[in-house]
Amino acid sequence: MEKYMQKGCSHAALAYIAVMKQSLAFFLARRIAQPIKRGKLLRFTRWVAIGSVAIGTMALIISLSVLEGFDKALRTNATKFTSHIHLYAFGSRPIADGAAISQAVMEHIPDVISIAPHIEKEALLRHETFLEGIVIKGVDPDKELAQRPKQIVAGRFSCSAADAKEVIIGQSLAQKANVGIDSVVIVTTIEQQQGGTIVPNVEKLRIVGIYKTGMTQYEDVYVFMPLETSHNLTSLPPHTVTGFDIMVRDMDNIRSTAQAIEQLLGYPYYAPTVNDLNASIFGWIEMQKKPIPIVLGLITIVAMLNVLTALLIGVVEKTHTIGVLRSIGMASRDIVAVFVAQGVGIGLLGTFLGCGLGYLLCFIQQYYGIIHLDSSLYYLDTAPIAFEPMHGIIVCAFSLFLSIAATFVPALIAVRITPVRALQFR
Repeated sequence: MEKYMQKGCSHAALAYIAVMKQSLAFFLARRIAQPIKRGKLLRFTRWVAIGSVAIGTMALIISLSVLEGFDKALRTNATKFTSHIHLYAFGSRPIADGAAISQAVMEHIPDVISIAPHIEKEALLRHETFLEGIVIKGVDPDKELAQRPKQIVAGRFSCSAADAKEVIIGQSLAQKANVGIDSVVIVTTIEQQQGGTIVPNVEKLRIVGIYKTGMTQYEDVYVFMPLETSHNLTSLPPHTVTGFDIMVRDMDNIRSTAQAIEQLLGYPYYAPTVNDLNASIFGWIEMQKKPIPIVLGLITIVAMLNVLTALLIGVVEKTHTIGVLRSIGMASRDIVAVFVAQGVGIGLLGTFLGCGLGYLLCFIQQYYGIIHLDSSLYYLDTAPIAFEPMHGIIVCAFSLFLSIAATFVPALIAVRITPVRALQFR
């Protein structure tokens, strides 16, 4: 450019010259990429390089989408039962002043959007010869469903009256007990009175709804019923509860909100969060997020080596052509530009194919759920998918960077070839 400026060329002329040189680099890159008549090795190695870049990009896109999907799906499903924050009293003490506590939390903790009392207690569920341990949860069905939506597969998630002898059970438990809508089950709780006397509380309850969440660990255990009905099974005084379900506006502030509630109410109350109650699940997800992208990123590094190999074969096969270009005065940086253009072409095509195929497979899984999981092991019945735009940007940038970086070794080898030696090469 300096020599053109010394000759008095205008800026427009300089821009035109730069565009022409760039177009020439891409034209020569396409011509040099074409194989010689007697062999197709160069074309084969180029497609291997493109396929390697595509596979590496696709693997990263799918893995990141699945991990993000697991994280969001598990957090969403967990709050269907545990809420964002629980509020209990130490020693599983009953809470008699529930209305006052609810009012205090709503007035003084601005991040809380709702607080609902509940009664939880271990119990036994029997139907004919089937017997299973469960956790009964007395709730206001309308508030429970509004705050933590559940998929209703049969019946309804509501009761005919506040003290109706009705229950809503999980699909997994219903299948194990071989029960359906309008089936009658017997629920038994145990109360230990003063002096050590154990007194059972037994109720016949009718099933009015069956729900599904995909998390077997909850569907097998939780049985919902009206709050007043649970009072009879637990022998608690009226207006007494065992805890509260609290929902917040911002999940990022869940820990600080829980601490504010504990400071407001003081002893004997404590407020575990959904992250505390499901620490093992979320810890497993966080553990997977770190090594899996690194391991799958090695596939992209292998793809870079395939790009390098393809360009090296191109240098060897097109040595005579390089010599001709050097002999007619083509500068070294222009030779480098030719091979960089080839690497950009391979990287762009491979990245485009990999991203397209990766997102297509993710789309199919998200909407059709073709990959099923054992919900007793993975807490979900299908592999979840979540699209994060930043993941696609990072993967594409990483893939293109490695593809371009792989071009410099073959390019530097090409510029070291002298015209005389190149023209003598056969």
